[in-house]
Amino acid sequence: MNASRLRPRGLVLAATAATLCLITPIAAHAAGTITFAPKVDSPSGGQFPSWGPGPSPIGMVTADFNGDGKADVVAADFQGAGPVLMTGQGNGRFNTGTRVGNVGNGFGAIGVGDLNGDGKPDVVAQAWTTIATFLNNGNGTFGAPKKYTVLEGAQQEVIVADANGDGKADVLALVPTGVQTWFGKGDGSLDGGPVSSIPGVAAAFTVGKFNADNKIDIAINNDVLQQVQVFTGDGDGSFTRRGASTSGLITEDIRAGDFDGDGIDDVITADSFSLSTTLLHSDGQGGFKKTDRIPLSGLGPTSIAVGDFDKDGKLDAAMSAVVSSRMVIFQGNGTTVTKTGDFEVTLAPQTPALADYDGDGKLDIAVAGAVNAVSFLKNNS
Repeated sequence: MNASRLRPRGLVLAATAATLCLITPIAAHAAGTITFAPKVDSPSGGQFPSWGPGPSPIGMVTADFNGDGKADVVAADFQGAGPVLMTGQGNGRFNTGTRVGNVGNGFGAIGVGDLNGDGKPDVVAQAWTTIATFLNNGNGTFGAPKKYTVLEGAQQEVIVADANGDGKADVLALVPTGVQTWFGKGDGSLDGGPVSSIPGVAAAFTVGKFNADNKIDIAINNDVLQQVQVFTGDGDGSFTRRGASTSGLITEDIRAGDFDGDGIDDVITADSFSLSTTLLHSDGQGGFKKTDRIPLSGLGPTSIAVGDFDKDGKLDAAMSAVVSSRMVIFQGNGTTVTKTGDFEVTLAPQTPALADYDGDGKLDIAVAGAVNAVSFLKNNS
């Protein structure tokens, strides 16, 4: 039992194109203070009091699911009947949620991407032994789920990405000893593929660019060795293990992003038991050259997301502190990150999902928790 998540343990490239299209590109300027307005909560429509992402570093995703040009969110309802869609009103508030589909409880991980090439963001969810896919009808409703058998890892996690470079969306899913590739056929269906294994227990992973060959790579957190281990893509959906570096104690989430501006992604972590955040600087060869540890960065770090909050062209990060119910903000300076503040959000916050939810051109934060609500933090930077 991992007390920091209050439940049993089980995307910047990790975010799909459907999510990235909600983040309006803006010219960089000098950095200022990163600040957010007080939280605004919207009721989820989930199954009180269990609604929330559950045992997953990515339990909520954002995209325009109903085609109205406003950012929506889909989140897990771990003890409910299936994922919940909350459509955005365009002002930071969300409409009460509706089920994406009824697939039973235990689905804690959510991914988003266009699985059938129709330009609409589809949803993937993972439970204890199942991956379920939901094809988007484009109007806020989804087709009947299709299920695939898989083993869960220490946590659940699914990410949609083109792992073999064929132009079709694939699914990468956490399994006990690593990450399994599921090849997309381009029609929304999947075929099981290879497993990228680590000598330990896989607790989280991220998709990124860790060398210069322009093939999708992954980094997996090893809960036994307390390391982040990099796998470079072979271009066919398989991955080869390369270097590794120590993260914090019981890392819950890892995300990729180019924090030092060298064109290669680094890895930032949420370290649950050491109450820290770690920035691992990539060496461009699939390993790491430098480690920056930010101690005492939050009470119960659980999930982290990366984005440019102050529009200076340098990556920042937002991390959920599940024990204190705060969103912790880290500001990037082009070399490393420093903790710059924290903001109250809903009880036991889980995955921060970043998008411009109110249409003002700034990257905001939405996060779900354990009390049937989603908190919106308006970016006032």
